[in-house]
Amino acid sequence: MSVLFVCLGNHCRSPAAHAVANSMRRNDPFLRFDSAGTGNAHVGNTPHPLAVAEGAQRGYRVDHLGRQIHPDDFVRFDLIVAMDRMNVDDLERMRGGVEQRIGYYPTVEPLQVQLLRRWDPYAMPGDEDLVDPWGQPPAAYGEMFDVIERSVPPLLAHLAWLRADRPIV
Repeated sequence: MSVLFVCLGNHCRSPAAHAVANSMRRNDPFLRFDSAGTGNAHVGNTPHPLAVAEGAQRGYRVDHLGRQIHPDDFVRFDLIVAMDRMNVDDLERMRGGVEQRIGYYPTVEPLQVQLLRRWDPYAMPGDEDLVDPWGQPPAAYGEMFDVIERSVPPLLAHLAWLRADRPIV
């Protein structure tokens, strides 16, 4: 199962989610994670220093080099996890002629692009977006990681359920 985490710049939220998911997957070879941005401002750059520092304090290695999503990603990844609704809109526009993937591991909806906070047990209606901490004080990066750390375990449980329910033959 391949999962791509996406935010605007691939500079704060998506590399943080990528790092948390990689850490929490416990070396499961079945899962593959990556991250990308809908924009190109941070292509080739390391994540924001405050995201790196907050991640390190929590035991995560946030060291992904930024990249922009490519149309091939809609074919390569089973699930694309967006950080906010603007990312979802951008992804649908960027998809272009690539058909919506409904593969062997469809999600419950079954849509390929989902919001991360779908798996946040504390999210209330209207809380669909993971707020972008870019340009905010350091505490915003802690809040970002709090949401990611709440959301990733249920996401991983969902992926495990998909795997158990639909074994690879």
